[in-house]
Amino acid sequence: MGLRSSDTSPCLFVGTLIEGEPPIYVGIYVDDIIYFSSSDRVERFFEQSLSTIGDIDFMGQVSHFLGIEFSWTHHKNGHVSVCLTQQSFTEQLIESVGLQNVSSSTFTTPYRSGLVIDTIPHQDMDSSSCDKLRLTYQSLFGSLNWLAHTTRPDLSTVVSLLAQHQSNPSQGHLDAAYYVVKYLSGTKQLGIYFTSSKRSQLETFLHFPVSSQVLAMSDANWGPQDASKPIASMDLPLFDSRPMSAFYIDLLGPLHWLLKRQSVTAVSSAEAEIYVTSECVKFLLELVQIFDFLGVHQIFMPSTNIIYNDNQACVNWSRSCSMKGLQHIQMCENHVRENIASNFVQINHIEGCLNLADIFTKEMKDTTHFVELRDIIMCSRFNV
Repeated sequence: MGLRSSDTSPCLFVGTLIEGEPPIYVGIYVDDIIYFSSSDRVERFFEQSLSTIGDIDFMGQVSHFLGIEFSWTHHKNGHVSVCLTQQSFTEQLIESVGLQNVSSSTFTTPYRSGLVIDTIPHQDMDSSSCDKLRLTYQSLFGSLNWLAHTTRPDLSTVVSLLAQHQSNPSQGHLDAAYYVVKYLSGTKQLGIYFTSSKRSQLETFLHFPVSSQVLAMSDANWGPQDASKPIASMDLPLFDSRPMSAFYIDLLGPLHWLLKRQSVTAVSSAEAEIYVTSECVKFLLELVQIFDFLGVHQIFMPSTNIIYNDNQACVNWSRSCSMKGLQHIQMCENHVRENIASNFVQINHIEGCLNLADIFTKEMKDTTHFVELRDIIMCSRFNV
């Protein structure tokens, strides 16, 4: 048909099927296909062409794709909203672990108060018991990981922390995973939400206007997850003190989120924030390539992309006014400043309580703040 595949996303295709008509965008995963064109004529031509290849069912407006449910709303003012959820998958998961009858009203976050995952001890057990526990844990973790990567960004941090113990989990780690399922039982209708209309709730929270272009935020949590204990009295395990870092990209809704432990142990909070800001810039450069391929770069990406960060030292560093103690990382992260010099990005400061990426970097003890951030990023399928 003359469709071109993206170099960065090989399952994504675009092409002009009818001269003078708008292009068509196609996403393919094995034998599932979604497609869109602003021209009904182009879509009909695509369907007719595809029908000559084999027996294909065309199911109209997408309602399910890869286990994700799409709930659409066509507003009277012409705008369109859609909520992506995995309620059916979540209900199956809850039932598979026998927690369908658990009262869910008390599980307002996926974290257990006072039981930080990084501090759960490992247990000595015989090989048979260990193998059985590991298999149960890995199976449950796989389901939680699928949710966290598709429609449940509120699970991302807890799932990342649980991931570190897949090879040698204890009963305490399995209990922490079950606790996440209990949280899901009361929030199974939540998902990510996209809308073409003005995002007044987000603007009210951030205290500044939000355009229909890319919004980026980065954050890092320096030090141990259990920060309530004085570091001097803690015997920190190796590698667990590496910062949790994350960035969040919004484009008419939560487009992308990424969190991970950093590959090095940062010696200051500023260094940790600089590393994650660098990762955010790298993703924005990749996003430019995808948007260029789709021909929508000028629509969705501003000439200068602003990354909001809540660490003033990081912001100062990006503007070439580092303190002496940060000079040792200037060379390895200099590409951030190069992209600032070329006006591709700009690093701005934001208050920590307003940084949406904060929900991805720590086991949040402040339940109210967790719920506030979650409800800014996510939406119930019944409230689209």
